Amino acid sequence: MKLVKHEVSAWTVGQVRKALADFPDDMPVRVAPLEEPGGELEAPLQVVTSTEVRRFADGAGPGGPLNGDQGEGAEEYVTLECDFPSGEYAP
Repeated sequence: MKLVKHEVSAWTVGQVRKALADFPDDMPVRVAPLEEPGGELEAPLQVVTSTEVRRFADGAGPGGPLNGDQGEGAEEYVTLECDFPSGEYAP
């Protein structure tokens, strides 16, 4: 099986602190890991590569986004976007 080289820069604690510095201390944080290198589906055991604020609805399930709905019950979460660590992976 041929492996495809995948490279990312894993964030340090200092980078995470800097990215979160402007958010209130009581704002919930959710992590959105990926299922495969460079993919869009979620899975565990990944490194943080960026962050953004997303809105989630109560009861939307684990990580269930609002898909643009800004209605009542919506909460903002700092979302840490993740990717697989640098390494070689099957395509």
